Amino acid sequence: MTTEDYQELRATTNWEQISNEQAGLALRNDLFSICVELDNRPVGMGRVVGDGALYFYVQDVVVHPDFQGKGIGRAVMGEIENYLQFKVRDYAFIGLMAADKVASFYQQFGYKARPDTAPGMFKIIQND
Repeated sequence: MTTEDYQELRATTNWEQISNEQAGLALRNDLFSICVELDNRPVGMGRVVGDGALYFYVQDVVVHPDFQGKGIGRAVMGEIENYLQFKVRDYAFIGLMAADKVASFYQQFGYKARPDTAPGMFKIIQND
């Protein structure tokens, strides 16, 4: 996936904009990434980040709004799941943070909401 493809698909979301330098560095450190193109235009993507052994995180699964509902997201997640099945040996924690109202999409791949007794947490650092 190119930095340009990544930035173009990120722009279809409400995510913070990041520099091309930071995007390129992030992509170079992926464990796995996929970009779906139609007529040389990026229409979907997904990434896996983590330590490559015990912890894996599904990140940046995006389908361009004009192409949602056409199976692209399922195809992206299918490739991610294939990678994880190949990569994980004995045990691994696979995490993700679902956008609002799309948790059911990930449930079809076996992902579950964390229980109230073990809520997920996050922190953002933004240096201006």
